[in-house]
Amino acid sequence: MEQDIRKLGYSQEEEYFYKKNKELIENMRKQRDAERAAQESQAQKNTHWMKCPKCGSDLQEVEHLGIKVDRCAGCSGIFFDKGELDILLQAQEPKGFLSGFRKVFKKEG
Repeated sequence: MEQDIRKLGYSQEEEYFYKKNKELIENMRKQRDAERAAQESQAQKNTHWMKCPKCGSDLQEVEHLGIKVDRCAGCSGIFFDKGELDILLQAQEPKGFLSGFRKVFKKEG
């Protein structure tokens, strides 16, 4: 590489600055690529954040029996975050509809 640069008529000083500039450009490119990846990730999150997986409408947090669940404004679907269904099932006495949920979602261990 050094010989290639010298063949083009660069002196040692110019060669030094050539290498430094090249390093700076590479570092700036890596930094810009990382920033771009972070922006794309955030944009994708914003596109899907609090959207119904069934119909795509906005989800609204509503409180049900002391637990905040996500309810779709379009199809009225109810969606639970991790652990919310377990809390709901533990809080209720096993009877009727909720006892069926308990049987379906009960962890075997």
